[in-house]
Amino acid sequence: MSVNSNETSDYDDGGYFILEPSFSKTIKFSFLLSCQIVSTICSLVLFYYSIRLPEIYKKQHNHVIICLLVANFLITTTELPLTLIYIYFGQVIPSSASLCLYWIFMNYLLFTTSGWIMAIASFQRYLFIFHKQLINTRLKHYLPIILPPILLFIWYTSLIFFYPCQQFFDYTQLWCIGACYVYEGTIGTIDWMLSSFTPVVLTIIFNIVLFIRVVHQKFKMRRGRTWRTTRKLALQIFLISFLFLIIYLPLTIFGLIRLWFDPLFLLVLTMVYFAYAIYLVPLLMPFICLISMPEIKIRIKRLFCRGTRVQTILNQQILMTYITRRNVPTHH
Repeated sequence: MSVNSNETSDYDDGGYFILEPSFSKTIKFSFLLSCQIVSTICSLVLFYYSIRLPEIYKKQHNHVIICLLVANFLITTTELPLTLIYIYFGQVIPSSASLCLYWIFMNYLLFTTSGWIMAIASFQRYLFIFHKQLINTRLKHYLPIILPPILLFIWYTSLIFFYPCQQFFDYTQLWCIGACYVYEGTIGTIDWMLSSFTPVVLTIIFNIVLFIRVVHQKFKMRRGRTWRTTRKLALQIFLISFLFLIIYLPLTIFGLIRLWFDPLFLLVLTMVYFAYAIYLVPLLMPFICLISMPEIKIRIKRLFCRGTRVQTILNQQILMTYITRRNVPTHH
């Protein structure tokens, strides 16, 4: 709903208006679109080398990281475009119930799947470093990775499409104001605990336990090949978990405060700004993974160095040709 030339207004389910300057939406749109383009390119590069390099796809600890990349890549390429359309036009285009259902379903499914894979990656990394015998079979290794997306697909299909509640869509609201079941009290709280609270808490616990064990191993063992491998594997999951937690932990704390104390705590800021901060995780995830994968970094550096050398040689050849032609005497 337009208020004047400088501000636009949205309203939440509480019935009061949220005013957001138009330049704020422009900044959000430009920033997210720019990050989306670069992040997509980086993800495609990572997928290419993950398939091409045996030292990447043959290592078990990389499999869950690749799955995490896939989940976040799907957010960037399938869900984020709808959010960008909403930011740019101020409403869902085209305004249809089917598009709203698709947007809601992809948002709930992909972000929750990404959160659970993050928790599983932290847990598997601990097992891979200290109890590798517990995941020494394909079933034990792949089942924890595959199971959450399947169960969450069934969970959100049931809730979004079949839960007995009156669905209402507001095309001027983010995610069309959401699925109706989230406003049903008990089931909404259960879903929030499942989708947000539990993955964040598990990720924190697994990383703390892993950190303690790694520090203990550092003082127990002399620095050698085993310690360097442990440090490398732990550092990779710490970097990825830090990106995940720095965004989701504050939002989870805000959710707990709204659940137990004040239902309107920072609700305006959350809907206008913090709700978009969650996209930083899938947008930045490829770069964090690239930093933590030296095998791919080396290949990219070689590619750039080779291109630089080729360009230098071409420049030298052009220069020598020019000098030679200038020095050749002209005969009449």
